[in-house]
Amino acid sequence: MTGDWSTYDAVAPTYDDVRPDYPDAVYEAIARYGNLPAEPSVLEVGVGTGQATIRMAQAGWRVSGVEPGAELAAIARNRLASHPDSSVSTARFEDIKVRNRFFDVVASATAWHWVDPSVGYDKAAQALKPTGIVALWWNAHVPDSADPRWVPIRRVYERVAPELAVLARLTPDRPDYDPSAELHACGHFRDIDQEVFGFEVNYTAERFLSLLDTYASHRCLDGERRCRLYDELTAVIEDELDGSVTKPYESVLLLARIA
Repeated sequence: MTGDWSTYDAVAPTYDDVRPDYPDAVYEAIARYGNLPAEPSVLEVGVGTGQATIRMAQAGWRVSGVEPGAELAAIARNRLASHPDSSVSTARFEDIKVRNRFFDVVASATAWHWVDPSVGYDKAAQALKPTGIVALWWNAHVPDSADPRWVPIRRVYERVAPELAVLARLTPDRPDYDPSAELHACGHFRDIDQEVFGFEVNYTAERFLSLLDTYASHRCLDGERRCRLYDELTAVIEDELDGSVTKPYESVLLLARIA
């Protein structure tokens, strides 16, 4: 994987606590698109703390997960303790040897942007059965939200950290990232489809700041400016938003069949 994914490993418990889950519709769409068997075999890339992994395991999917962060992987393994048919290896996807033509699904939840595209698509195609699919999804930011409950938050960013006022949709770490274009260009997949599922999460000021601490873009701010940003956000949430902020999200799901 490329980039500093270790940022998230350093805050693994917080990441697990405050990062939102994915809508049920994501898993339903994957199963429907892939016409999956009752117990599909899944190779999950970038397990994180296992938020998506446990949902797939609970549905009877047999997940072989890969996660380079040791702290993140440990939380995921603990979460999967009652699902012995699913497992997590601590490794980079680029470094593992995959089982050829074995998996029904190669899946990745808010992680595929860390994978080296010169390796990842080839390896995903190698791992999939002739009937297999790739499923890549993200809980995306909604940078152009006109929700009046979000406007005061954006104003704070515009004053204190304007470069973060409009976060890139899929990942602030790669604002030009376009996984759909990569899927088309790699030549291994066909019938590429995208689905988007909107939802929102309410946060207290404390939990909202904890969420921001899991963003590499925020952790890279110098200490003084980050403190000012957090102080002003807290004041707005407490004084203007009655103690809670509603953050809009969109789960963006990309699906494709092996060519």
